Amino acid sequence: MPAENEDQFEVWRTLKPTSAYAVRELRSAFEREDTSPDDVIDAYLFAKRQLAQSIQALLMSQLPSICSEFTDLRGHIQSEMTNRYADTIPERFLKVPYGSKVHELLFMILLRNLGKPVDSDRLRLATSDNTHTERRTRELRELGFNIAPSEVEGSRHYTLVDLEIDYAKVPELIAKAIKKSESLTEADKLSLMDRLAE
Repeated sequence: MPAENEDQFEVWRTLKPTSAYAVRELRSAFEREDTSPDDVIDAYLFAKRQLAQSIQALLMSQLPSICSEFTDLRGHIQSEMTNRYADTIPERFLKVPYGSKVHELLFMILLRNLGKPVDSDRLRLATSDNTHTERRTRELRELGFNIAPSEVEGSRHYTLVDLEIDYAKVPELIAKAIKKSESLTEADKLSLMDRLAE
């Protein structure tokens, strides 16, 4: 099996035996007639945790460790923020948010499937089945990335349509940072919001 990220592939190889054991134990719990409901639930939870970790490592082994496209696009957004608002908005509010490793991983999965719908369950693999995965995906849309949500056979999907950026989202990003500030008075916030609208 080819791997782009050898470190993650080694993590997968290390976790694989325990995951296989967990699957066997879960199967055994289902097949035994004398298994209690608690034993089935415990076997399921153990298998779920082990599989979430190992499948995450397998997925990440198929992705590069760094996504230059993600870095470049965020850089374009940063330049737009600075060019448009450096003279009117304090620098601390001109920072591009949503640059975590999770955001980068989700973007890489979408990029690898450019133009094709990606099941939200597949995206959740990148975060060990974290329930906040779809929120992180929506945050990528807030950056101005052209990500289209859809329903396919009852499942939520996301498609990275292209690598164009909607720069109309830039004022919204800055406004959100201003609203979240705990150091500004409400009057200061309103003043800065007025500058954004100019």
